[in-house]
Amino acid sequence: MISQLADTVVTGNPTALAAAAVAGFFIFRFVRNLLGSSSLKGIPTVGVPNYPLGFYVGAWNYIKNAPALTQEGYDKYPGGVFKVPLVNQWLVILNGRELSEDLKKAPDDCLSMPSAINSMLHMEYTMGKDQYQDPYHFGVVRNTMTRNIGLGFPDMRDETIAAFQDLLPATDDWSASPAMENVIAIVSRISNRFFVGMKCRDPDYIKVTSEFTIKVTQDTAWLHGLPEFIKPLAESLFGHLETHTTAAMNHLQPILEYRLEMDDKYGPNWPNGDRPNDMISWLIDGARGHPMRRNIRSLSCTMLNVNFGALHTITQGVLHALYTLAVHLQYVEPLREEIESVVEAEGWTKAAIDKMVKLDSFLKESARYEPGTAVNVLRRALKDYTLSNGVTLPAGTLIGLPIMAQQHDEEIYENGESFDPFRYARMKETAEEGSNIQMTTTSTDFLLFGLGRRACPGRFLAVTELKLIMSHILLNYDFKVKDGVRPDNTWIAVAGSANPTAEVLFRKRR
Repeated sequence: MISQLADTVVTGNPTALAAAAVAGFFIFRFVRNLLGSSSLKGIPTVGVPNYPLGFYVGAWNYIKNAPALTQEGYDKYPGGVFKVPLVNQWLVILNGRELSEDLKKAPDDCLSMPSAINSMLHMEYTMGKDQYQDPYHFGVVRNTMTRNIGLGFPDMRDETIAAFQDLLPATDDWSASPAMENVIAIVSRISNRFFVGMKCRDPDYIKVTSEFTIKVTQDTAWLHGLPEFIKPLAESLFGHLETHTTAAMNHLQPILEYRLEMDDKYGPNWPNGDRPNDMISWLIDGARGHPMRRNIRSLSCTMLNVNFGALHTITQGVLHALYTLAVHLQYVEPLREEIESVVEAEGWTKAAIDKMVKLDSFLKESARYEPGTAVNVLRRALKDYTLSNGVTLPAGTLIGLPIMAQQHDEEIYENGESFDPFRYARMKETAEEGSNIQMTTTSTDFLLFGLGRRACPGRFLAVTELKLIMSHILLNYDFKVKDGVRPDNTWIAVAGSANPTAEVLFRKRR
C-alpha cells in the first residue's frame, strides 16, 4: 500500500492523488489510534469489538448510543476508569466522587480544560482562533458581568415581558408554538438587553446571535470527521464563522466605534457618568492595553461568543424544564404559589428571584435528571498525570466525567432514576447552616456547570434568566405537550439536546 501511494504521488494523477490522500489519512488515523490504544492499554475499553478496525465500529456505536455505553462503563467499573472511542481519539471517563475530586484539584498545566474544549468544539474554526488563544471574556463574564446582574435585573425583567408579548402572545385558545425557535429568540433578547441594551429588539441582530449559537454546534459535529489539514478550508467553504462575524460587525460597528472613541478620550470615566454599563463597556475595559482585542472584528466576534455561552445553556435549560413540567403538571400550582408569594412580598428583584427555593430546586432537578450531555467537565492531559487510584493518564489523553450516570446514581441520590422536583428544597430544609444547595453551586454530585476554578463563569446569569423565564411562563400561561408525552431528546455521541422540533401548546392562564 505504501509503495502504491508513493507511485501515485510521482504520477500526479489528480483523482489518484485524492484517493491517495484519503487512504493515507485513514492509514495515519489507524496507526495513531493503535498507538493511542497501546498507551492506554491498562484502561478497560467499552463498546469496541476485538477485531481490526474495531475502533471505528466502536466509534460509530458510541455516536449512536453514548448515554447507554457510558452507563455500561459506569456500572461495570465503579470508582474506576474506562475508555470509549470517539471518531478521532479515545475518551477516558473517570467514575465516582473521588476521581471527580482528582480532576477538580488537578493544576491547569497538568489537566487543561481549554485544550479539551477546543478538541470537542474546534473553536478556532467555529468560534475564532483568537477566542481560543485569548479567552479574556471568561474573566469579564466571571467577574464584572456577574457583579452587575442585580443592577441589570430590572431591564432583563422588562425585556422578558416584552419578548413574550412579541413572540408568544397569550391567547384564549390553545396555540402551538415551535419551542426551540421561540425560546432561543426570547433568551437572546433578554441576554442582549443586558449585553447591548435596546439593540436587543433588532430582529436581524437577534437572528445573527441565535443562528451563530446553533451553527457552532452543527459545525462541530461534521468537523469531527475531518483531518486537521482540511478543516480550515472546509470551514471557509461550508462553515458559518466568517458569515456571522461579518453580520455581527455590520450591526455593532457604529456602537463599537463610538465606544472606542469615547474610551480613547475618557477611559472608563465618561463625563456625567454617561458610559453604558453593559457587556460592550466591560469587554473594552478588558481590551484596554491589548491592541489585538481592541478592534471592531475582535470585539464583534467576542460578543458572538459571549452570546453562545448564554444562549446555548439557557435555551437548553428552559426547554428541558418546560418539556418536563408539561408532563408533570401536578407541580405547577406549588411553583405558582411560591412565585406569587415571593413577588408579593419582595417585588421583581434579583434578591426575590434568589428566594424562590422551590423554583430553584425544580430547575436544578431538571438539570440533574436531563443534563443534556452524557460526559462533562472535559480535560486534556498536558503531561502524564497519576490519579489517586494509581492509574496514570498519558499526556494527550482526553478525559471527562460521566455526568448523566453519576447524577442518576442511586448511591448518591435516593431514587436517582426518578424525577423529584423538590428534592433540593427538602435538602435545604435539613441542611446544616451555611450549606449551599442552590443551582449555581457546583459539586461532584451536580456537574452541569463543571467543577472548581474552571466552573462555568456565566452560571449565575444563566440561573437568573432560567428563573425569570420559567416564572413568567408559570404566572401567565397554561401549557401542555401533545398527547402528554415528553418530546424525546436528540443525541450525537455525548452531546444531547432537548428536542429541537417539538411544539408546546400555550394559552392564557385560567
